[in-house]
Order: sequence, then C-alpha cells, then structure tokens
Amino acid sequence: MENSKRVIFNKKYWKEWSSGWNIFSILAVVVALVENLLVASSESVDNGPYRIFLLIFIFYLLFVYLVGYFFSSRVKFYSGHFAQLNISLGILLCVQDLLTEKFGTLALPYFVSFAQILEQMRYDALLLLESTISSLVLWLISFVIGALIGVVLGILLGRYRQFNYWSFPYLKVIGIIPAAAWMPLTMVVFPNSFLAEVFLIVLSVWFPVAFMTIGGVQGILPTYFEAAYTLGFSEHRIIQKIVIPGALPNIFIGIFTSLGLSFTMLVISEMIGAKVGLGWYINWAKSTGNYSQLYGAIVIMALLFSIIFALINKIQEKVLRWRQMAS
Repeated sequence: MENSKRVIFNKKYWKEWSSGWNIFSILAVVVALVENLLVASSESVDNGPYRIFLLIFIFYLLFVYLVGYFFSSRVKFYSGHFAQLNISLGILLCVQDLLTEKFGTLALPYFVSFAQILEQMRYDALLLLESTISSLVLWLISFVIGALIGVVLGILLGRYRQFNYWSFPYLKVIGIIPAAAWMPLTMVVFPNSFLAEVFLIVLSVWFPVAFMTIGGVQGILPTYFEAAYTLGFSEHRIIQKIVIPGALPNIFIGIFTSLGLSFTMLVISEMIGAKVGLGWYINWAKSTGNYSQLYGAIVIMALLFSIIFALINKIQEKVLRWRQMAS
C-alpha cells in the first residue's frame, strides 16, 4: 500500500528534482526583494506588507528545499516539481514591481503593483474578512445544494428511461439557459437577495453535474446490473453499490466543471443586491475607481478557488484511489 501511494505521488509531481533549480527559485525571490528595497519608487506606497510576503516566500522555499534534501523524499519530489515555476513567479514579481511602482510604465489607476494591492488589503482587512466569510458561506450552501440536485437528477435520468423521456427535454432547455438570464425574475420572485443569490448559483451548478452524472450512469457495463440481479440485489442496493460508484468519476468531472461557473455566478449575483461579499466589494471598488481594492478582491477569490479546488481534488483522490492504484 505504501509503495502504491509513493508511485501515485511520484506521478503527480513528475519533474525531476534538481538542487540547482531549487536554489535558483530562492534566488529569484531574493532578487525581487532586493529590487524592491534598492530601486527608488515613483509612487507613494507602503512596501512593508509586500516585503513581509517576499520574506515568508523565501523562508518557505528554503524550508521545503532543506526538508526535501535532508529528511523527506515526498517533500523533495514536491519542491523539485515546483522549483521552475517558483523561478517564474520570482521573475514576475520583480518585473511587475518595476513596471508599475518603480518606473510607472504601467500607470495608475488601472495598473497597480502587488505591493499596493497588499497595502490596500491590509487597510481593508476587516471588511475583506467579512466579505470573504459572507461569500464563502453563500457559495458553500449554494454549491452543495446544486451538486446534490445534479447528482440525484443525473442518477434518475441515467437509470430510468421513463423519467428520462418525460424530464430530460425540459431540463435540457432550462439547463442551457445561462443562470444570469434568470436574474430579473429572481429579484421579483424571492423575498430577499440572499435566496435569489442561492437560486442563481444553484442554477449554475446543477446542470453540469447532472449532465456528467447521466453519462456516468449510462456508461456502466450492463454485466454489472445482470450480476446484481442474479445476486438478488434490491434497486436501492443497486443504486448504492453499482450506480453511484460507477458514476463517481463523471460526477467529479461535473463538480470541477461547475466550480468555475459557480464562482462566476457568485460575483455576479452579489453585485445586484448584496450588502456585503466579494462581489459587492468588487462592484463598490469599481464604482469608486479604486483598482487596488478590485485587484485585492480578485486575489482573495483566486486563493479561495485554489484552496477549494485542491480540497475537492483531495476528496476525489481519496474516493477514487482504487482507480489510481489500478492504473
């Protein structure tokens, strides 16, 4: 079992480990820090948060390099895989700082340095925290509801021909309509903006999940059902032991597909009636012309999306570990 896990880990982090690439990745971020310290700024910016960020980044890279080199082969594969990417990030940080804050080649208000974004995020920390929590709660409730509806409908449509015959034509028409098109109606039908936002996000989630679940159910080999009938399985047990496990790979594809759509709809829905949230914050920043705030919200959304994507990916690896070991 341990060897199988190691093989899977090595397949995921496939770039060869190199001490040189790791050292260069650390140096690239060091150069970005030195550049920020030594090159005079053409704008009034508090670089404190940005320099702290760079120092944390440097110590993180140094830590994973040393742990991988001396103690852990898993960390070694991990640090080696991302070393070249980290070099590009260090270069990108250096270049964007020079083009914006230092030389003003990309001028305000539309182009701001990462240091300015971090400064603004520190200034608006409480408001951003409140908005992030509000958006995360809204997204989580809506996404879970939408995914569950999609899975249930997908199983029913894929498993039962009569249900598919009567339901799929109508659901297909509803599903292909962009969720944003329902926005005027939701403002009238629902008693408050929160329920309207939940409804819109659910609409953006359920159809991709349902569509992929249908394909997963219909792709299960008939021999599995024949064997189940021979063994005397009830319909409930067939759903539990054959249909759901067989459709799981497709269900996760639908979930990953709807993830990006749900975040897009989250921002759009919060712009119309919310009093707090990242979508509301972006809309407010746009109306005041403060692009540092706008980019700060985008950075937080990118981090949230990456974390949620990684968590769902971990769940998928755990649930479908049999498929990875078989391959």
